Amino acid sequence: MKGVRVSHPLRFQLRINNILTILLMFAIVWIVNYFGYKYYYRKDFSKGGMYTLSSKTINVLKSLPEPVKIIVCLTNSKLQSDIDNLLKEYKYYGGNKIIIEHIDPALNLERAEALAKRLKFDLQENVIIFEYKNFHKFVNDNQLVEYDNSVAMFGQSPSIKSFKGEQQFTAAILSVVEGKPSKVYFLTGHGERNIDDYNQPGGYGIIATQIRKENMEPLNLNLLESGAIPEDAAVVVVAGPKNPFSSSEIQTITHYLDSKGKLIVLEGTNSNSGLEPLLSKYGIIFQNDKVVAIGRLVGGLGGEMLIDKAAGTHFADHPAVKPMIGYTLQLPDCRSIALSTDSSNPNVKKVTALVKTPEGFWGEVNWKEEERPKYDPGVDIPGPLILAAVYDGGEVPGKEGIHVFGTRIAAVGSSSFLANQNIKPDGVDFFINLLNWMLQKEMALGIAPKSVQEFGLSIPASQRQTVAMICLITIPFAFLVLGVGMYFSRRR
Repeated sequence: MKGVRVSHPLRFQLRINNILTILLMFAIVWIVNYFGYKYYYRKDFSKGGMYTLSSKTINVLKSLPEPVKIIVCLTNSKLQSDIDNLLKEYKYYGGNKIIIEHIDPALNLERAEALAKRLKFDLQENVIIFEYKNFHKFVNDNQLVEYDNSVAMFGQSPSIKSFKGEQQFTAAILSVVEGKPSKVYFLTGHGERNIDDYNQPGGYGIIATQIRKENMEPLNLNLLESGAIPEDAAVVVVAGPKNPFSSSEIQTITHYLDSKGKLIVLEGTNSNSGLEPLLSKYGIIFQNDKVVAIGRLVGGLGGEMLIDKAAGTHFADHPAVKPMIGYTLQLPDCRSIALSTDSSNPNVKKVTALVKTPEGFWGEVNWKEEERPKYDPGVDIPGPLILAAVYDGGEVPGKEGIHVFGTRIAAVGSSSFLANQNIKPDGVDFFINLLNWMLQKEMALGIAPKSVQEFGLSIPASQRQTVAMICLITIPFAFLVLGVGMYFSRRR
């Protein structure tokens, strides 16, 4: 049978019709994509809305005066996906006021090394850096989550309990946009630790560098020379003085605390600040002992050995140490702290024991005389011992009805844990958390952490076999039959 012959004009019309159909199809696709780009609905489908930003964060992003640059420098972080998803929301609401740059040392080592040299950090760290003009703040990935360590005793890895990404990121943005860094004054003139000393084992140079990463400025202050604590002092730190303060200096510190000041006192076994009577008025008492314990080598081999480095394993449910629950804080050259029980002192109710040792530790009173300390009942102080405590004056009325935070004091029974020779990540985190609590930075935002809800899908073996049968045999066989049927149909 001969085919029908199509005339030339009709063939030309069919070709034009096909071309117009294709162009119309592309036009429809472009229009749909354009309107989808301009007008769309966003929805966070993550369990619990983990990436949904609060109205406070959205207002902060929309009111940024100038762009904030966010540099993501992650090498092997388990939170990479969560961080990227959250930053996409920041970029969406911040627009051109949020600039995000990802730097992978494995792909661009030269750029990463230049950044590390300029901002003085280790490329092995997993950090998100917030830059605004000449100010910057670091956020480590371990600051973004809170772990549930209740399963640790069963040998299981801790699971993520909550995600604090928005809380930390928004606080970092506010911190750098604020402009001038918060000033942290370290008192000098009594043999205290030196924040300018990076080489000597007992110096505080390393922790001073960490403080600068938090958009804070560590400074030296000699009260005998200044005569007063500067009005711009955000926090005052007393770090391991060997000689006591004079009466005039104690009076200056007293006046500072009465004016809603923020004070951190780090006193080890060899420290003598002379501030003990002042601190006791706030319900905090430094005891004249040394925290020790008797233990064995790993595996129980060998004889008993003296442990003279205090181990803080019990943390209060308090913002200053909540991220450390489940970890161990090691404090060398440590003395214990007692809380006042004087019911007539109204400050007693405002004191919290932050860190405690296990029961195996005790406070050795005669540690200078005894060559091999041992626990003497009735003389030494039994454990568990308090290693750190805080006083919180709470909110007090300010001008025009504005509420401000009152006096805050933190007392730690060691200054050695921040020394260059002893400093460790847990000690850094503990001290930085104390500073942030003093300044009410992250907590002042009122942005709650997002609970991480894990869920699983349990399928019985019979159902798994049925699904496998359908996917691997039934569906392919049906398409095979359909194909064979179409072949013979076309043959006819």
